[in-house]
Amino acid sequence: MMPRVPYWKGCDLAVQTDYVANGEKTRIRRFTRADVDRWIEWPTHRDPLFEAYNPPSMSAGMRDAWFEDLVGRQAQLPFAVEDLDGELIGRIFLRHRHRPEGSATLGIDLRPEFLNRGYGTDSLTTFMEYFFGSLGFDRMYLSVAVFNGRAMHLYERLGFRKVNEYWDRLRTTAKVLTAPRYEPVRHLFRRGDQGLEALHQVMVVNRPIFERALRENFS
Repeated sequence: MMPRVPYWKGCDLAVQTDYVANGEKTRIRRFTRADVDRWIEWPTHRDPLFEAYNPPSMSAGMRDAWFEDLVGRQAQLPFAVEDLDGELIGRIFLRHRHRPEGSATLGIDLRPEFLNRGYGTDSLTTFMEYFFGSLGFDRMYLSVAVFNGRAMHLYERLGFRKVNEYWDRLRTTAKVLTAPRYEPVRHLFRRGDQGLEALHQVMVVNRPIFERALRENFS
């Protein structure tokens, strides 16, 4: 029996430039193994509260394994977000795809220096039009830490509504329970059996509500 070779070996070494969706500030394409190397080079977040969003330190072999696990065992569908100069500024993932229900769960993160500049709004709006259009899905789920007010505000503008909430462990060196700077969001954290926990929401939007949100909030 011939050894199994990951499908991306030898063919995905360069960044793909076949864009599946185009916005005013961003373009979306499939995320490749080469993008893992570009993602690892992103700078870290200045606020330690967002350390969980920083890229991990990985050797070349670990990056191979990480990508193969992502698209293989986890069966995630990853996408790269570029600005109009071709810079990798974000990642989008579809998890838990359930075709009978027509649903999938969104994951998204942006390079820190591109936050608060309209790139998140443009890329997510552009991707959701592709998700509900060409990909043919009917419902999108996501999970978000409630302390991430910037993300919460965008999701609500796009029509997402809470369907559930839960507490989950947050790995951070931020002194959330004691430092004065975190007092406004302190009620969104607690000390659990495994350490610091943050309140999260599960949110959902369907195609008609998203289309209405576009007309009302983005026209």
